[in-house]
Amino acid sequence: MTIKKFLLTFTPDNVSEPVTYRLVKEYDIMINILRAEVDEKGGRLMIAMEGSGLQIDRAVKFLESSGVNVQELKEFVKKDDDRCTNCGMCVSICPVSAFMVEKGTRKVTFLNEKCIACGMCVDACPPGAIKLRAQV
Repeated sequence: MTIKKFLLTFTPDNVSEPVTYRLVKEYDIMINILRAEVDEKGGRLMIAMEGSGLQIDRAVKFLESSGVNVQELKEFVKKDDDRCTNCGMCVSICPVSAFMVEKGTRKVTFLNEKCIACGMCVDACPPGAIKLRAQV
């Protein structure tokens, strides 16, 4: 099984369509909703899709044919190692443990595969060494 993360952008016309239901029911995709936002401009949904590569490809084609803008996300957060003071604020605030302190060196490392782009680390970082790349 493969897991890929996507940012889906909806227009006001298609924001009320049950696309996540159809992904599960018709394409046998397991969905994890990481973030969601709906406003007068439409909506944005950050999801992780789990399934075979073929299932995910078919699901993406379905979304695009439904008028949903689909962007695969490979990197959410950018940590600037030159600005980072390794204070550990991001480690303590991250709800999914996407940051860790290396034993011995006390250097903070970022684990992209765990990140859900909540932005809490960006707000907590005193030197501003963390930037959110995928705005939701």
